[in-house]
This record gives sequence, structure tokens and C-alpha cells, in this order.
Amino acid sequence: MKKIIILLLFICNLAFAFENTFGTHGYLRIQTSLQDQKENICFKAPGANTKYRLGNECETWGELSLFQDIKLDNGVVIHNEFMPVFSAPNNKTIDYFRTDQLYSEVFNLFENSVSFWVGRRWHQRFDSHITDYFFFAMSGDGFGMNKLDLGEVKLSYSFMFNKIDPATISEGEDTLFTSHDLRLLKEFECGELTLFLNYMQLDGHNFHSGEKINAVDGYAIGLMYKDTQIFKDLLGLEGTNIAGLFYGEGLARGLGTYTPYLQEPLIEDMINKGNAIEDSKAYRFINYNDFQSTDLGVMSNIVYEYKDDASFSNTKQAWFSIGARPYWFFHKNMRALVELGYDTVDDKVKNETYNLLKTGGALEFALDKGIWKRPVLRLFYTHASWSENAKGLIGTDYYADKTSGSNLGVQLEYWW
Repeated sequence: MKKIIILLLFICNLAFAFENTFGTHGYLRIQTSLQDQKENICFKAPGANTKYRLGNECETWGELSLFQDIKLDNGVVIHNEFMPVFSAPNNKTIDYFRTDQLYSEVFNLFENSVSFWVGRRWHQRFDSHITDYFFFAMSGDGFGMNKLDLGEVKLSYSFMFNKIDPATISEGEDTLFTSHDLRLLKEFECGELTLFLNYMQLDGHNFHSGEKINAVDGYAIGLMYKDTQIFKDLLGLEGTNIAGLFYGEGLARGLGTYTPYLQEPLIEDMINKGNAIEDSKAYRFINYNDFQSTDLGVMSNIVYEYKDDASFSNTKQAWFSIGARPYWFFHKNMRALVELGYDTVDDKVKNETYNLLKTGGALEFALDKGIWKRPVLRLFYTHASWSENAKGLIGTDYYADKTSGSNLGVQLEYWW
């Protein structure tokens, strides 16, 4: 795959190029605690997929994307992009580095909105920013097309794959993991409706070492509505509300939160646990929004997720999360914000219910007003309290015998 992309880049630079544009975009987050013993403490409910993130990040994270746009004489545009990602625990040297995007995408081949791509990329991802929950995280190696105009709807499709070589198998054998992602988009004056279909398949394999993995598959289906008008009509505020409902079985029980990319641990678990993943089921409802005026802004988030993975990972639980983050823009370059988030996880295997309440506030310094304006430098304070049965399961060993905790620190967040 990488050789194909490099060849495309080489050909495009040698021939037909009419206009050549280079640029960058990316993301950077750096946080430090003012209390050394709390440097890498995060408060997250046991079993929850996410946490409310204001003043509650455990790592430095960076994404640097380099791109090239080549416009040919006939109007065709070729977009090439390369993006490495790096991460490390707060105040530590970088110990994690990978390439998350390296792809080419071609636009304007036909007289409609369709584009075609090949390589490694993030494919139409969606997340709830307040918790950093990427409930659509289709990414990895493959090819596809975006927004083929069929008249009433637009069609997007991606095929992604990975030849996974489990670390537990010494002979260096691999097995093929594939994913088909199909989306139908219907646009309205006030927003858009997306139908999501996903089918995943893992090839069976008998390893020379005597271990084996059986062939297994799974599917997921979802419906997501993005509205850009409701807050404007009701409250006179600019913003977006997104609601989604998803169901999945078997290998696709992640409901769009993962692809074959970076799934080596899953395959190793399947080798150890057999074929039981085919009985897994999950469903999820999510609603999140953001809206703002000249002086005020709000983000909010509601998630309910039920997961029955008992036969594979001994997990059967219901997770509910609700939270909000209001903003007050009291100056062009300064804003105050608070965050309140509540998570409850009903573990049906252990017959335990874990609760966590996270509160916090921050004073931010920015170049302009707006909840999405970056860079920002924030001074934050965060506090969390949790149920007695979650003692020792939240935070580091520093909180092993506690049911509450706090942190005070500084964070820089920037995207461009």
C-alpha cells in the first residue's frame, strides 16, 4: 500500500501538474499538574469508554499533518497527506509514535461531488469533544470513495484491512482482518441524516505452533442525524446537535469505534479464548451538541451503551454518561468555563454499580471569542468523587484507598 502511494506522489509531481500547494494542519495538547504526585492522574469510571476531559488528561498528544494539493489543467485535484502521531505521559519523553494517515485522494474526476482515495486515513470520523469519544473512528489501510451523488442521497464506501501477526505466535504468521463501511447521506435544509452499515470479517488460521483462530464475522448498523438549525430557531444561537443510534454483533460489536487497524491485542485474545466473540452484542445511543452566542457557549453530552460480551471477555454492562461544559466569554481574550460530568456503569457480571461525578473549572486565555477558537492556555482545577466499591479502580495508586480526588494544573491546547 505504501509503495502505491509513493508511486502516485512521484507521478503527480512529474507530470500534468498545473498548480502545486503545500500546507500543514494538526493538533497539540500539553498538560502539567502543579502537584508532582498527581502528574498522570485521570478520573474515569471503571468500564466507561470515556471520561470528561477538562483538566483530566493523562498524556501529551500531538498530530502533525503535511499535505499537498495538485490541481491539473483539466480541473482534477489530487490531495496527498501524511500525518504522524506522537504521545507520552505528561512531562515524559515521547514514547509512542506512529503514522495514522498516509493517503492520496482524487477530486473532480466526474461532474459531481465524488472523490476516490487510497492509503491509510481517518474516514469520516465523528466525536463528542467534551469526552473525546470517537464513536465513529473508521481508520486504517484501504481504499474507498466519498459522497457519490445518487440524486436523493450520497454514497460513501470504504474497504479497510490489516494482515495481523500476533505477537504470541513465534513463527511470524498472519491472518486477514477486513472491514466494509457503507454510508448513505441525505441532506436537508436544517442538517443531514446518515445511515451507517458495517461488515467485518476475520479469516480463520491454523498456526504452525498448534494454536488456531476460527473464522468469524459481524455487522453493525446505525442512524445518525446532524442538525445545524434547531438552536438557531429556538434560542437564536449558532451550533450543532448530533444524535445517533447503533446496534452491532460479533466482530463489529465496536459499533464504528474501531477497524482492523491496531487490533493485534484483540486477535491475541481470540487465540486464547476461541470463537466466543461471535455471540457478542452491543447497542448505543448518543446525543451531543455545541452552541454559542457572542458572550456564552455550551457543550453537552449524553451516552447510553449496553454491551454483552460475556462469552468472550466476561463483560456484560450498561454505561450511562451525562455532562455539560458552559462557557462565559467575559473578554475577547479570556473566558471562564466549568464542566460537570456523571458516569454510572452497571456491571452485570459482578453485580456492581460504579458511579463517578467529575466537576471542574478553568480560566482560559485565547486569541478570540468562541468555544472552538484555538490556541488556548488554561489554568484548571478538577475534582472527582466515586462510589465506595470503585475504591482502588480510579486514579493511580495515590488514590488506592480514597473515594475522591482533585488536580490543579496548566494545559495548552492548539489546533490549526
